[in-house]
Amino acid sequence: MVAYPNVDSVLWTANVDVPQLDRVLAFDADAGLIAAVDTRNLPVWLDLRTGAVTTSGRGKLHDVVSVDGSTIYGVGSDGAVARFTPAGNWLFKPPAAARSVFPQSNGTLIILGGRGAGARLWRIHPPETKILDSLVVRDAVMGSSAPLADKLYIAATNGTLSGVRARRLAQTRSVSFEHSITNISATPSGNRFYVISDSSNAVSAIDQYQDRVSATIELPGRPRDLRVDPFGRLLLVRAAGRDSVWVISIGTDRVLGTVRSVWRGDVPFVAPDGAVAISDGRDLVFVDPTRLREVRRIAGGASEFWYPFLWAGFRAREAALDQPAQFPTDSGVTPASPTPAVGDSTTPKPPPAPVDSSKLGFTVSFAALLNESAARARASQITVDGHTARVVTGTSSGVTVYRVVLGPYATRDEAERVGRTSGQSYYVFAGTP
Repeated sequence: MVAYPNVDSVLWTANVDVPQLDRVLAFDADAGLIAAVDTRNLPVWLDLRTGAVTTSGRGKLHDVVSVDGSTIYGVGSDGAVARFTPAGNWLFKPPAAARSVFPQSNGTLIILGGRGAGARLWRIHPPETKILDSLVVRDAVMGSSAPLADKLYIAATNGTLSGVRARRLAQTRSVSFEHSITNISATPSGNRFYVISDSSNAVSAIDQYQDRVSATIELPGRPRDLRVDPFGRLLLVRAAGRDSVWVISIGTDRVLGTVRSVWRGDVPFVAPDGAVAISDGRDLVFVDPTRLREVRRIAGGASEFWYPFLWAGFRAREAALDQPAQFPTDSGVTPASPTPAVGDSTTPKPPPAPVDSSKLGFTVSFAALLNESAARARASQITVDGHTARVVTGTSSGVTVYRVVLGPYATRDEAERVGRTSGQSYYVFAGTP
């Protein structure tokens, strides 16, 4: 792992061999887990805390997907739905063979199964297998989900695109296309869904709030595949029949130009600074999207696997956050602060004392999940020295997160021993969650 744009400086290396990756599915910033699939389409986790690599599953899987970086879903050749986590797996056989799965940020799972007039959506809440809701979606062939927007779009054989609210499985309005839909891809926020069809030289942008085509972007040729910038700025469109990629500005619905690159599970991609990374022979080239000019070349970089993400790493909890609250005295009057002497405002303040980790203790964290039931189920499976892991609630970017933890312990060595004894993926941080 390198710190872009300093791609010649290695920050992290796995302590075991990593299978050849095909594509990354998601990243769990709290747990430091990258969820991916290898070239056999089987789940892989890279633990940035411990350097461990975990693999799972066997046999043939399709529609492999993850939204949180910790849990991976896929559909087996027999139509069963499989859920994979570093701690263990789970299997569910729906009433009819599953075709696609759409995990949601609230822990529920939407399953598309059946064919023709019998095609349906089912909503369940793993690890429970009880079907909570179902919805008939006649002649459905594919779909796309935007968990943050609580929205799915399901495409039918006749070119109809139907909107569905994921939490209630309530169908909204439909949008009709003249040709069969071949690909649907959503922006990170889910405000827009992009659609291409098999006989059109255009990309259609769907406004998920109004269920209508808000823009039609004409292309120089027939599109084959879509890839949305994970930071929501650009849309990359693969041209059918040749190694051309059209770069589209999401903000202006305008084609910025064409670049040449092979289309792999990782390349092309959009870097955090907005540059478009493409392959040029054995090299990886970063291109300015506005002028489509080369700004940086990585010799031999095309032989590497690339995945752009932002991560602040593991940071200790500040001691000030654990100080008791200060309240007024019984009289209800807060003592006034003494008047500062003249010149005190210009006197430099001494730097704060460094945090003494030995006084804070050390906590072992095993997972950070968006679903409380899943977190409690995970915690019940972890017991060390007679103590079972517990679930603590916190927030991350305004989203409620349920952390599975043990501790705190007096020393880091003791916390590390507990983590290793558990046999689970873990990391240790100073303080209490």
